[in-house]
Order: sequence, then C-alpha cells, then structure tokens
Amino acid sequence: MTTVNYPNNRNLIKQKIQLSKKLKLKKVQVYNSDSVICMTMNFNDIDYSPTFKKNYFSLNTVMKSYSVDEEVKQTSSLGDSIYPLMIPSGTKLTKEEKVEKDNGERIIMTFDGDKPFLLVEETANIENEFTVVPTYGEPYQLMDTLGVMTDNSLNWTTNGIEYYLVSDVLNQNELVEVAQSIGVVQTMK
Repeated sequence: MTTVNYPNNRNLIKQKIQLSKKLKLKKVQVYNSDSVICMTMNFNDIDYSPTFKKNYFSLNTVMKSYSVDEEVKQTSSLGDSIYPLMIPSGTKLTKEEKVEKDNGERIIMTFDGDKPFLLVEETANIENEFTVVPTYGEPYQLMDTLGVMTDNSLNWTTNGIEYYLVSDVLNQNELVEVAQSIGVVQTMK
C-alpha cells in the first residue's frame, strides 16, 4: 500500500499495486480515506519495448495529422451570461460587468458571501494552427475539455468561450463543482 496525491481528487489517498511474479504490472486499486476502493485499473498487456518510426514524434508528422475543425466558429459576442447552477450556500451574485475587448467581449461576475469567488467568461481566440499557450497549474479533465487547475483557480475553454474561476476560499473540489455546473445552456440569475 502506498500513499498518493491525486490533485484532481483529494479524497483518493492510497493505492495498492499488484505485480506478477515477473514484476510486470497487473492491477492498481485506489482507495479513499475510508479504505473503500474507488478506482481499479487492470493491465492485461503492456508493451514495455514499443517501437516507433524515426519521425513519429517530429513536429511535421504531428502537424500533418492535425486539422482544425472547420465547424468551429470564432465567437465575437457572448450574448447572455452563462451562470453556474451550483453556487455554495450563503453565496450570491453581487456584481456583473460586461467589458468590450479588441476582438470580443468579457463578462466578470463577482459572487460574495460565505464562499466568495470570481467567474470570468470571455470570447475565445480560435487559432488555425498549433499555438503554445503558457500556463501555470496542473492539467484537469473537465467535462468535454482540458482545463488548468491551481490551488485556488480553474480555467478552461469550451464552445468558443474561455472561463476563469478563482477563489481564495473555495477548495479544488468546490471549484470543480462550480465549473461543472456551468453548462452551455444559459440560465437565469
């Protein structure tokens, strides 16, 4: 049994790794603080000596296999705000401001109360080619997209809208709950 630190789920605290007699990975079981198995991964076949073509990882090879989805449209207007459906108890929307950007809009929503947070929604800049975007934090799989999580923030892009959620009070699990409650369907205040 080993201790673990999964930044995407702080409830998972230990894991048991099972190896074959030849020391090949067979199974991993991840436990919560109540010693309940929350995740099991079985490994039937692992290629420990994979081979790749010489240019398999070259940028040109990767770029040839990548194509920008023609269906994705550049959004220049947000329209109505998209509100979270899950707001911590004792917290409410106290301020909402729409700001014009050079190539779109930004909405800044301030939630105050017992567990205050700030939610920013803005039109995303869609690039037609690979672009390096410097980020700080850990990758986090959030619904249909990949986000970046720090101790007190979560940001992600989906459906042409960039979201930034930050709080000095909410923990990572609470940030995720609020973020997952933000759907693509506009909801009323």
